[in-house]
Amino acid sequence: MSDFQIEMYMGVFLDELSEQLLLLDKRLLELEESGSNPETMQTIFRIAHTLKGSSAAMGFDKLKAVMHNLENIFDHLRNDRIQVSTELMNVFFQSVDYIKHQRELFMKGVYEEQSVDQLIVMLERASRAETALAGEFMDELPSKDILSTPVEQYLTSVRIRIESDAVMKVVRAALVLRELQELGTVLSMQPTFTDTTTDEELDGPILFILTSNEECRTIQERINQISQLSEVVVALMNNDQPAPSEKEQYQPPQAVVAQSTPVNPGKTAASTVKETAQVSHTVRVDVQRLEHLINLVGELLIDNTRLVDVKKRLQDKYKQDPDVNLLEDITHHLGKIVSNMRDGMMKTRMIPIEQLFSRFPRLIRDLSQTANKEIGLTIEGKETELDRTLIEEISDPLIHIIRNAADHGLESPEGREAAGKPRKGQILMKAAHEENSIVITVKDDGRGIDPERIRKKAVDKGFISEEESLHLTEKEVISLIFHSGMSTAEQVTELSGRGVGMDIVRSHIEKLNGLIDIDTVVGSGTTITLKLPLTLAIIRSLLVRQEQRTIAIPLSNIIEIFRYDEQEIQTLHGQEICHVRGEILPLLRLNHLLSPGQSMTQEMTKTRQSILMIGMAEKRVCLVVDQLIANQEIVIKSLDEIVGHVPFISGTTILGDGLVALILDVNAIMQKSTSAHLRFGSRERAIKGKHTMKKELVTIRFDAEWYGFHLEHVQEILAIPPITKIAGAEPHVLGIMQIRDELLFVYDLRASMGLSIQPASSYSRVLIVQDGDQSFGIAVDSVTEILTVYEHELDEDIAQQKASLSMIRSIYKKDERLIQVFDRESLLSRLKTVSV
Repeated sequence: MSDFQIEMYMGVFLDELSEQLLLLDKRLLELEESGSNPETMQTIFRIAHTLKGSSAAMGFDKLKAVMHNLENIFDHLRNDRIQVSTELMNVFFQSVDYIKHQRELFMKGVYEEQSVDQLIVMLERASRAETALAGEFMDELPSKDILSTPVEQYLTSVRIRIESDAVMKVVRAALVLRELQELGTVLSMQPTFTDTTTDEELDGPILFILTSNEECRTIQERINQISQLSEVVVALMNNDQPAPSEKEQYQPPQAVVAQSTPVNPGKTAASTVKETAQVSHTVRVDVQRLEHLINLVGELLIDNTRLVDVKKRLQDKYKQDPDVNLLEDITHHLGKIVSNMRDGMMKTRMIPIEQLFSRFPRLIRDLSQTANKEIGLTIEGKETELDRTLIEEISDPLIHIIRNAADHGLESPEGREAAGKPRKGQILMKAAHEENSIVITVKDDGRGIDPERIRKKAVDKGFISEEESLHLTEKEVISLIFHSGMSTAEQVTELSGRGVGMDIVRSHIEKLNGLIDIDTVVGSGTTITLKLPLTLAIIRSLLVRQEQRTIAIPLSNIIEIFRYDEQEIQTLHGQEICHVRGEILPLLRLNHLLSPGQSMTQEMTKTRQSILMIGMAEKRVCLVVDQLIANQEIVIKSLDEIVGHVPFISGTTILGDGLVALILDVNAIMQKSTSAHLRFGSRERAIKGKHTMKKELVTIRFDAEWYGFHLEHVQEILAIPPITKIAGAEPHVLGIMQIRDELLFVYDLRASMGLSIQPASSYSRVLIVQDGDQSFGIAVDSVTEILTVYEHELDEDIAQQKASLSMIRSIYKKDERLIQVFDRESLLSRLKTVSV
């Protein structure tokens, strides 16, 4: 095959190779565990046979030789000529590793095959036992019986049709021809084809005439193993029957077809139809094309938002014009279609995490042999879907975690028996969706992590002082294993012990805007939890204004929003700090980060600053911003190579008004803060019990009064969207608004509380509050801040004593302010029934 054709068909070949290798790994593990199961053996043999044909068609002779030898051994196994053994399985897995390595080279554009001489020798040795047995058996038979046995040859016709949407039709036809050449002598084929034949020339049926001593059923089974064939008909031809004419060559006699299929023809037909139906449901699409479509949908979303804005201005200017009403209907329908397109395109990026998890049974098998331990792996939630770009990104961190679980976590079989545990240790991998994130859990039933041992190692290595170690909570001690150079292994092994791994894991997860957490019980095991965004293409963010720039900050990294007096900001060792509930946190100014040489005089003249507490894992930093705008879902666009690296910026997004917003790189800001913040009273807070329970409040202000909602009840905070009024509705019912595909009632909180009506302003917001399966919008004057409070600071006694405070659940005292916290159920009940 020419280099041009190799390039043209390589993508399809690599896709098929990857799929078959995943299946081969899985079936080989089943073979090692359950022995020579006939169904498993047949599947493995079919995979080897398919890969041998594909490799031969692409001209990869060494790969074909490996698959041919594997095919021979699998054939001996399924015919019980040799038995499964550990040595044989090791040879199988070495062969699979060679194929994987060769695939990686192909993907890099290197089509030169690596040497397989040593591997071929190993494969031939593996089948010697069968050869010796076969030789002894043949010696026992009289040679004349063998020589005098006639071999009957059948004249057979084979008609195939390749699926109309199949790619690489010439290769499919060549695979069929190669199979038939192995089964007999091919006398003719119509139409003929070569390497230069186009796919269009093979749209019709292809007829082969051959002589073979194989039955039609055997030929049919072999040809059916080749994918993307919509029709396969095998029939005997009478020796005195003339070769079919061009008109008749595709229609063998019906009587002969019936005669040639001793098995149930209905079953064969049904299985053929079923296979065709399954294949037709999947279409391979180039990733670049998919990304291009997603980018176009993003542009469509932006223009749709601008169209809605223009429509609103036209409505205000030409209220009575019927064309404006028609424009409203069109924009509403278009918005719904664009929203559905966005959701559909984002789903095309999602693939089952099984593609990642299916790699780990083989890893566990190899780790068991290396560590001389008995290890079982259980996988749950493999159907959970994740963005395809994240699949590869989290592969290495998970490998580190599993290696640690096998080496550090699980005891030796003898040690487990002495501890009263089964000899075989267990590792559980689980994936599940949680809101807009995916949670991956790796749990072992091993020895757990000893906090005292971690504490001692940290002090010995100089990470912390003896005095500092005494004030750390158990959770803080365990988190020290993320420190670079930390290892509790007594000796360096092939698996671990060099003090690298967990710090790399955390760094990698944080770059993906994820979190990692460890729970451990000494003697019972360890659970490591990874929480990651479902996609790297769309994230929820908080938009802030910094001078003339709009900055987007990922909401997953925002711990708290509050206001702080400029006079209270202090400087410690040249670093600005602020004091937040017993913690001293480093304070950075966004304006100074993005414009280092610019004067901060104007910023420091403000009496109260808007401050975001941002964090990753246990790290916390306070960030001063000019103005809070709103939270919004944004489509991430990476920076072009021409722009180069921009400090503290990870990407850009386009807003509804067509302007560009910069996405803040929280990970870079954390690295900017060179040392972790100082904690005071950690030990005391750790023993307070219920005092450690935190709640977050969204605070609002009506005139001189302050109110709050529990953040866990607020799904979203939006600027006032277009609201459609309802005829005859109560005054406190503003109308209906559309959020994505959902229609929500919007209530005016001011009116429902009997306060004077105020017109909406640029600071007005709508809180989306969930009640069971329904959501409602609550319009408020403005959102002032998000507070984090301790549960014991919320006073519920006063609210329970006053019947007039039926909508108020508790009261919180903040400085000189009293914040009345709404009871969600009572408030929603009042909103639905009150008449003003």
